[in-house]
Amino acid sequence: MKYFSITIFILLLAHSVKTQANDLDFYKYHIGLKTSYLSVNNKTNNPEQNLLLEDFGVSLGAFYSGQYESFGLFSAGIDFIYIEDKLPFSESVRNEFTGELSEKESSIFGKAIYVEAGVFTSFLYQNALQFGVLGGYQYNDLTRTILRCEQCTEQDLYQFENSTYVKPFIKYKFTARLSVQFAYSHYFNDMGFDDAISLQIALVKF
Repeated sequence: MKYFSITIFILLLAHSVKTQANDLDFYKYHIGLKTSYLSVNNKTNNPEQNLLLEDFGVSLGAFYSGQYESFGLFSAGIDFIYIEDKLPFSESVRNEFTGELSEKESSIFGKAIYVEAGVFTSFLYQNALQFGVLGGYQYNDLTRTILRCEQCTEQDLYQFENSTYVKPFIKYKFTARLSVQFAYSHYFNDMGFDDAISLQIALVKF
């Protein structure tokens, strides 16, 4: 009975290793880079409260993602955001190296921190192609200010509401280490970000 149990254990282990070796999901955790094009809703029923920003922004960030079994995903990350200011203010800024003064205009800078989870299904050899959907929550912290100016005026933009969102995606895994994901996000809020299109590249596995 003892030898029978050992034999069964070895066979199950061999099957597990073979299954994992034939599946690019063998490495379950990744970190990588993400860039997004963001649609901005900054208009209200009261024109005096409009933020006077461009209707779009861009972001660049980093993420950590993991996979649960063969159907579940989760991710967390931070994005650094830039939006052009339609009604900028100007201030004199001293160059740190030359000491010269020059006029600089404000822009919108900030960050977004998010967590998300969802499900997916896989296709093709070694489950290289994935389709799925994620749901998440995003915290926004944006400011109208002049970059690299510590004493310049800053205006916190509380109108960029923290928001839940839904995010369908398609991912292709070239190797266990490298994958590319395209996604569309829709935010559920009254003011802030409406939609986003993102490109996400996983570069490191562990």
